[in-house]
Amino acid sequence: MKVLLMSCVCLLSVGALVGCGGGDDDPPLSPPVTSNPPPPPPPPEWGTPAVIGPGGCPIESRDGKLLYTAAGPADTNGLDIWVYRRDGQTYDSRTKLGAPVSVADANDFCPTPVMGDWLMFVSTRGGTDKCGEPGPAPGLAGADMFLAPYGVERPAASVMALTQQSLGEAKRLGCYPNGPNTKGTSFSPSLVSTPDGTFLFYSSNHNGQAPTGSQDIFMSTMAPDGSFSPGVAVAALNTTFEDQQPNVARDGLSIVFASNRTGNMDIYIASRAKVTDDWSAPRNLSTEFKFPTAASAESRPSLSWDLQRLYYGADGQVNVSTRAKTN
Repeated sequence: MKVLLMSCVCLLSVGALVGCGGGDDDPPLSPPVTSNPPPPPPPPEWGTPAVIGPGGCPIESRDGKLLYTAAGPADTNGLDIWVYRRDGQTYDSRTKLGAPVSVADANDFCPTPVMGDWLMFVSTRGGTDKCGEPGPAPGLAGADMFLAPYGVERPAASVMALTQQSLGEAKRLGCYPNGPNTKGTSFSPSLVSTPDGTFLFYSSNHNGQAPTGSQDIFMSTMAPDGSFSPGVAVAALNTTFEDQQPNVARDGLSIVFASNRTGNMDIYIASRAKVTDDWSAPRNLSTEFKFPTAASAESRPSLSWDLQRLYYGADGQVNVSTRAKTN
């Protein structure tokens, strides 16, 4: 009985040693497996827009020091072009531009600063060279595109009014077939220079030969003498709805515009890899990034020259969204 009991104790002892991993041939214990938390999602491409102040048709100067807008009642020919002084996130010294940019008895809007002291804009003003056919009452109908030499001085500090200087007369771009203006209504000229040429994007409800039924986006090519060709519709961006007020990025590879193709007038963006490529399918930025103005009629978007800010108008106010910084 003692021998049997001792044998059992020995077997139990050996089993306990084996079970506890006490043998020389056992593998080393592995550390516990832990999982790292997933990385946070990237910030949205565009942030929540902030209101700057009264106006519409906003666009920055190429050096980022000024912000051009339009404001006033169009039904009384009171729509004029204004400029803010820009200093970082501060916009002040709002000043109305004088003749030949803003003139009496006409609506002047959709300003676009270009190289040097030159400003493109649209106007319903008359003249023997007028292209667009005006409507029966004051409004935007029959607006033509213009180019004027005009200087605005940006002071270092806020002032009551910016210093401005007319440097010559405003020149109407040629009428079809000698230019992009037509019998219709033109909006938002956007000039971009690339290694493949200099191009003017704009929108109109007339293709030069007949009304289009809605605003469509067109592209005109600048000739060596500075004149512009008749516009060609940009099929990749146009629908049977209102597709209007384009603005092209400085490299010609992104374009923003307003459209009501989904029912409401929203802000869209399209891109391309090369200037000679077709545009991608447009994305609706207003709904994608849940702009607080998405339920309103948003209009005339534009990209800053450094591509970091997106401006547009809504409810009589200028809005700006800042592009998210990436590492």
